[in-house]
Amino acid sequence: METLTQEKSGLHVVEQPHKQQLPASREAPTSLLQAIAVAASNPAFDVDKVERLWAMQQQIVAQQTKASWNAAMARAQANMQPIVNNKENSHTKSRYADLAAINAIIVPIYAAEGLSISFNSGASQADGWYRTVAKVAHADGHSEEYHLDLPLDDAGAKGGVNKTGVQAMGSTSSYARRYLERMIFNLSTGDDNDGNKEKGDEKPKITDEQKADWDSAIEAETDVEKLKALGASITKACNEAKDLDTYNLMKKKYQSRMAVIKEAK
Repeated sequence: METLTQEKSGLHVVEQPHKQQLPASREAPTSLLQAIAVAASNPAFDVDKVERLWAMQQQIVAQQTKASWNAAMARAQANMQPIVNNKENSHTKSRYADLAAINAIIVPIYAAEGLSISFNSGASQADGWYRTVAKVAHADGHSEEYHLDLPLDDAGAKGGVNKTGVQAMGSTSSYARRYLERMIFNLSTGDDNDGNKEKGDEKPKITDEQKADWDSAIEAETDVEKLKALGASITKACNEAKDLDTYNLMKKKYQSRMAVIKEAK
């Protein structure tokens, strides 16, 4: 565009230098994922570079989610106490903790840490054996798989067949799941010897005052992670005291409060 200037000799036309219009500046990307998005939107960008950046991003995410999985597993195991044997094997004359007894203790603990376990079957390399696969997943996305191969439990102590095919499969699966959980969480079991304890060695008791304190703490908590830590602490105390009634009561209060906190976000 031209502008006019006034001088003594009259009006003179002065050419205004042409200014090149610059594109609007983009905000610098604040993460690798944003950098990938910016690069991908540029037609002149090298596709190979985008793919390498994406692979790098995936590697970072995998490392972060695995770290979360490891931390959650460590916290869960720290809160798990030895499981009391509640069943007796009439053939071997030995006592053991069945799957229900194990799950009653460990499920609330690992679930509070964002962990879950699912089971499936797989092909065993040994003929006639059955493979049970356990997948331990964390809420952030990382998972680990474990497996255990066992022969079908279709025979008694003397070697005679004592189960149908379906019964043998169910028994083998239950046995495998029980031992997989023990291996995954490094669980130990033992007999409850309360009757043989000396005076002063009684198991800890949960008082009404302690229950009231827990109740107040649960209701007052507004942070999900802090509530999880509180729930794990309560679960551990109930496990040590073998107080299932208090555990079930506090579990309901915990779940109710957790739902309120998550709904408020």
